[in-house]
Amino acid sequence: AGGGRNIVRVDVTGNNGKSWQTATITEGSNQPLRRAWAWVFWECEVPAIVCEDGVSVELACKGVDMAFNTQPESMGGMWNVRGLVNNSFYRVKHKVM
Repeated sequence: AGGGRNIVRVDVTGNNGKSWQTATITEGSNQPLRRAWAWVFWECEVPAIVCEDGVSVELACKGVDMAFNTQPESMGGMWNVRGLVNNSFYRVKHKVM
């Protein structure tokens, strides 16, 4: 998180943000206080709505740091020509078997 603030929570959604599940942080929570610049690994079971294509789901996650700053939903207000500081929600579309 900004300024080296530790990540204290990761939230995950499978229904476009209508509801969020709190993930379990599995690695990275023991980084030095205010010197947390490495990845945080997590896991979560989350109900997801099947997309219109009938074979995939879209998941999104956001991190929350120790000052309770959260990642923005999109980079709309942060866009810049070099693409720097794009820390918006991470979204992934996954095919379901």
